[in-house]
Amino acid sequence: MSAADQKSLRHNRDFSRFWFGETVSLFGVQVTNLALPLTAVLVLQVSPEELGLLRSFAFLPFLFLALPFGVLVDRKPKRPLMITANLLRAGLVALVPIMAAAGLLSVPALAAIVLAIGVCTVLFEVCWLSYVPVIVDQEHLVAANGRVSASSSAAEFAGPGLGGLLVQVLTAPYALVVNAGSYLASVLSLWAIRVPEEVRPSAKRHIGKEIAEGIGFIVGQPYLRVLAVAGAAFNFCYMFVEALFVIYAVRDLGFGPGLIGLIVALSAVGGVLGASLAAGLVRRYRFGRVYAAAVLVGYGGPLLIPLVAGPPWLTVIVVTAGFFFMRAGLAVSNVAGTSLRQAVTPRELLGRMTAGMRTLMWGIGTTGAIVGGVVGGWLGLRAGLWVAAVGFLVAALPILLSRIPRLGEMPSLASPEPAARPAD
Repeated sequence: MSAADQKSLRHNRDFSRFWFGETVSLFGVQVTNLALPLTAVLVLQVSPEELGLLRSFAFLPFLFLALPFGVLVDRKPKRPLMITANLLRAGLVALVPIMAAAGLLSVPALAAIVLAIGVCTVLFEVCWLSYVPVIVDQEHLVAANGRVSASSSAAEFAGPGLGGLLVQVLTAPYALVVNAGSYLASVLSLWAIRVPEEVRPSAKRHIGKEIAEGIGFIVGQPYLRVLAVAGAAFNFCYMFVEALFVIYAVRDLGFGPGLIGLIVALSAVGGVLGASLAAGLVRRYRFGRVYAAAVLVGYGGPLLIPLVAGPPWLTVIVVTAGFFFMRAGLAVSNVAGTSLRQAVTPRELLGRMTAGMRTLMWGIGTTGAIVGGVVGGWLGLRAGLWVAAVGFLVAALPILLSRIPRLGEMPSLASPEPAARPAD
């Protein structure tokens, strides 16, 4: 039975298979995010500069490969591409403990593996965001994206603890075996999906023209244009904060590693809560109002991070609240925004739209860490965080001043503008 025939997302077996596999692999990714750096530090004794370079290799493919992968995803069936990407990721992750056991692991080899994993991650990310509308009706897109987002936030909450336990028991390189297994679980889940996927004829076309078509669609579509600008600005400010917060927490606030980890974990709870509530909020209230409220909460939360520098207990509460509200609001706005993007994009452009949005958002966003370091060194850490907090508010303006807050319900391709109805 196709996704169009499903009466409820709860009874959509194909989505349930996809969601299960994605959830397992998301937890595995969190294990890798801890085990790979620890492998570099404990086994290879890397310098801070080398560790930073390894980190950047994981994100470089998003800047250079998302757009051509978007063309590929629009030309080919997405499920086989996702299966291939996760099979490759499983093999690449498994190479690390094998090479470590054989005494062959080196910094260049680990860098090459991280870069290759990043390439596969880009392909999978572009695919799954374009594949959900294949297996889920538009009326269930918000709920489907909410479930995946909740899984991601839950993995961010519990994953580091699980990763730390596995690293403690198995040692850093061998904890990566768990992630290899998580990718294989995702492969098996994807293999079991039965929804047929329609793909446009593979006519010979120029890849540059197809990329330009995808970017042109984003620029010309009023909702996507606003989401791209606001998303890029948010990611810039988010990376800005990431570059300063840990140093600020340790040097200015006197927080220990355990307390910083607790703050991060509690903020992830906000993400789980927001993602879980998103679908219900959109069903009960006007789509535009929910989106605007989520933006105000998520983009306004960072104002609390540099607000208090008083008693330690009060500082911990206020800083935690800042991150909690940011993640909760971001989860709701991400679920709603992703669903809106999928709803207004023709099926044959989904891959290129997703790739273009990723490139625009992260291409600008990744520079935030560099700027944050410079501003923090120039003005001071707390002042730098105030600059970022104001930046978040500026980033919210394109959405708040657009037509999106006036939407009564999520628009569609068949009726792109009917959702703008008078206020209740």
